[in-house]
Amino acid sequence: MKRTSAIIYPINIRFPMERANSIQVVNTCRALAEAGVLVYLLVRHTSELTEQDMLAFYGLKPHPNLMIKKIPVIKSENAFIANKSYYLSVLKYIFYLRMAKRIRVLFLRDLGLAHYLSKVKWLFGFRFIYEAHLISYLFAEHQHELLPDSKPATDKYKRSLYKKEKCVFRTSDSLIAITHHLKDNLVQQFKVNPERVSVIPDAADISLYKGVREKRNEIIYIGQLYPWKGVATLVRAMKYITWPLKVIGGLPWESDLQSLKELAQELGVADKIEFTGFLRYRDTARHLAKARISVIPLSDNIIAREYTSPLKLFESMAARTAVVASDLPSIREIIQPEFNGMLFEAGNPRALAQAVNTLIDRHDLMVKIVENSFNTVQAYSWEKRASHIKEIIDAL
Repeated sequence: MKRTSAIIYPINIRFPMERANSIQVVNTCRALAEAGVLVYLLVRHTSELTEQDMLAFYGLKPHPNLMIKKIPVIKSENAFIANKSYYLSVLKYIFYLRMAKRIRVLFLRDLGLAHYLSKVKWLFGFRFIYEAHLISYLFAEHQHELLPDSKPATDKYKRSLYKKEKCVFRTSDSLIAITHHLKDNLVQQFKVNPERVSVIPDAADISLYKGVREKRNEIIYIGQLYPWKGVATLVRAMKYITWPLKVIGGLPWESDLQSLKELAQELGVADKIEFTGFLRYRDTARHLAKARISVIPLSDNIIAREYTSPLKLFESMAARTAVVASDLPSIREIIQPEFNGMLFEAGNPRALAQAVNTLIDRHDLMVKIVENSFNTVQAYSWEKRASHIKEIIDAL
């Protein structure tokens, strides 16, 4: 396929990584490459894996338009030192790509890096696309509530984040928001011109679930187990549900998995719940494809309410697995109750159980929801997402 455009996409995270953000990044880049965009994905040099092995971690194959470049970073327990060393290394490499390859479009989603590079944007003639996943200074206000191990953010830190965001939103040539509510926040909080903001939600690999038909009478949860994800609500709801639950997620060095296991024991539902821990993306997909119901039990908080665009929502729809999700504005952007999913009051175990049991008792409703959700997700493939982003790249 003819190459019509090119981007540099630096990400300041460990790579490959188990979390949804790296899954979103690598699938977006792979789809852009397939669409004819030359993509330089710049990752921290924290692994000796080959490019092929890094892509295989996500179940993907190499593509001639996608190049993953390992960027040197100082190994330090001090986040400031590690970040600054990565920023400097990225600056050197993108300068090389600008001069040698004539690539001028940077695709960014890391606020600190975007703010750092904004200082040299005009000097080198770069064009910026910034993909926003939240409003950082607002997240900082609530971080200690969402992540119990974290400390409340200081006013100085929140002001610093606000100034960085204001600078990045002002200097970016185009902005992407993953939800309409996030776009509204950008416009209201930072007076961003709405015409500069495109809403492009997350997506799913629909081809991964072709031919899937065998289903089990099983409920599934996929994702991290942080308290704000609401998995405790799902565990409590299992007192009123007969079907078994499979919980996929949780990392060995985090305490959330053990806390949920203890809660299940206390409630007397441990025999109905299988906790698998972390599984790789393709292994997770195989389990999702066999389950009849997928639950997204987000608690009512600023991230879930305004900013989230869950990969597992789109993956579940692609897998023809009926979705039961918290009734939040961000979820309602995709789900219409009793049409392509079921919604329940966030944080209410009995309401969650009632939604699940309605599907169990009404096979006709489950069939309707599965078919409608599968039709809905056709607009949310990685290919469609890449197509929308490519239009923005080509317009710069």
